[in-house]
Amino acid sequence: MLEEPTDVESLDLLDTLRAPQMRSLLMENLSDRFMRQIAFALFQRTRSSVSLLSCINGVMSHEAALSSLPDVLLAGIADLAPLRGRMLLAIDGDLIGAIVDALCGATTPVPHERYELSAMEVRIGKQMIDLSLSMISETLSVLQPLDLKAISYENASGMLAIADGQDWMIAATGIFDSALGGGTIRLIAPYAGFEPLEAKFGSQSLLMGQRGADSGWIMAIESLSEQTPVEVRFDVARANVPLAVFDNLHIGQVLPFFLSAEAIGVAGGIDLFRADYGQSEGYICCRVKAEGQKEGDASMADQKERTGAATAGAGPAERGPPAAETERVELERIQAQPRGAPVISAKSVLDRVQVALTVELGRTQITVKDLRQLRHGQVVSLEQMIGEPLTIFANGQKLAYGEVVAVPNDRYGVRITALAEDIDKSEDRA
Repeated sequence: MLEEPTDVESLDLLDTLRAPQMRSLLMENLSDRFMRQIAFALFQRTRSSVSLLSCINGVMSHEAALSSLPDVLLAGIADLAPLRGRMLLAIDGDLIGAIVDALCGATTPVPHERYELSAMEVRIGKQMIDLSLSMISETLSVLQPLDLKAISYENASGMLAIADGQDWMIAATGIFDSALGGGTIRLIAPYAGFEPLEAKFGSQSLLMGQRGADSGWIMAIESLSEQTPVEVRFDVARANVPLAVFDNLHIGQVLPFFLSAEAIGVAGGIDLFRADYGQSEGYICCRVKAEGQKEGDASMADQKERTGAATAGAGPAERGPPAAETERVELERIQAQPRGAPVISAKSVLDRVQVALTVELGRTQITVKDLRQLRHGQVVSLEQMIGEPLTIFANGQKLAYGEVVAVPNDRYGVRITALAEDIDKSEDRA
């Protein structure tokens, strides 16, 4: 039983659409690569060990990305042209200090509280920023040639801004370690600026070592289309009848409609095509007809021959009564009912309700691939054997079984031979 919820937070199903995943995946594939290249370049310049401990990626707002930067840092801002927007690269002051100490020949770390960068640390930090931007340019060149160069430097985090506070940013943070200390290098770039790379990544799949269409995906879809069956049924009669017909429903009754000269192929409740019907090797089969095909262009036989093929072995055709007509019934005045008595709707009101009757010739299963490749004139064999009774449905529910009989005006109808409920009960007992 459902309980009344309390303290339930609202669920925003569109939240992921505001920050799609393709560009995040793109950065995850690239950021670890260029952060490792930065570590190797720093090692070459300082001749002391510099290693990448981990790389953290995320998508966040501009304001959140800037607020997570360290208090003491040096940042460079570069233009992303030909992409849109600007990129910010910030290096932790502790990492700059460790690199400067290594360049000056220090052999042991001297831990202390850092409040600002010295003039030498700012100069070396700018070189580290330029070196890092060149490594990023080299990594991104597989997708888009970029010439990333710092157009300005800033060591006050309060002065940094590259977009509106509500804009989404891609943030990649590399955590570095060296013999004299460690720190972080953080890359912040506008999410929208990477849209051209996302489109190129999706079409070429360069990072996955492929070009063009994903052959694995195509093969998987083709395999599924060859293995996935679709059930197709073939209707030969349809009619909407009032509920009054069901009041006198009995075995031997001829239903108030005629057989069609063509069967209608139906799948998933949708009419797909029309088909002539006949027999082959003891089974009913249908020949597909293209839309607009003239009657008789590719017919398998006339209506009598088709009817005989579908009901061979069911006995001689019997002439039944003409189609039933619904009588007009005057509504009676509704009388007052005693308190507490059940309210019963007038019979004539209920008789206005229409029920969809359908006579099914048979059905079969066909794969998605074969269904898509059906052409005019192709023959589809059904699971229905010659002589088996036709199945009658009411509003999609199995109602009865019937046989084809002749009715006036050289037409053919369907007479009820058994109710589905009785057949199902006898099968259960067996």
